[in-house]
This record gives sequence, structure tokens and C-alpha cells, in this order.
Amino acid sequence: MGNNDYLSEEEQFKEILNNEEISRIKDPELRNIRFKYWNLLHQTFLDEQRIPDSMLGKEFDKIKAEEKKELDEYRQRSNKD
Repeated sequence: MGNNDYLSEEEQFKEILNNEEISRIKDPELRNIRFKYWNLLHQTFLDEQRIPDSMLGKEFDKIKAEEKKELDEYRQRSNKD
């Protein structure tokens, strides 16, 4: 994978990324964070028997808020360099 295949700084922090985009994040720590939350959202979506439709949006919002918090913490750590 060449440098041109990696996402830009701005792109890697977009609210929604797909698997292919996440795999193009250069920093392994950030890539792992994004995959973790992508998987949580995916599993929540697949768990529709347990989670009623009326609660699905709230679950997604909760996961996205947790992801945003972790991304903010990551940015603070990486900006200390």
C-alpha cells in the first residue's frame, strides 16, 4: 500500500466510514478505534431481534457518542507529539 492509498487526516475522522476506508487509515491505533465502533454498530444492526426498532436509533447514537469521545481522546494524545 503506497502513501497515496491512505486517507487524509480529515477523511479518517469523518463521522461515517466503511470497512474499506477504515482499512486505509495509516495509524494502527486510530484504525483499531474506527473498526471497533464500526463492528459495534454493525452488531447492533444485526441484533434486531433483541433491540426493537424504536430503540435502534438511541443505540446507534450512544455508540457514535462513545466513538466521538474516544476519537477526541486519541486526537489529544496524538497532538502532544
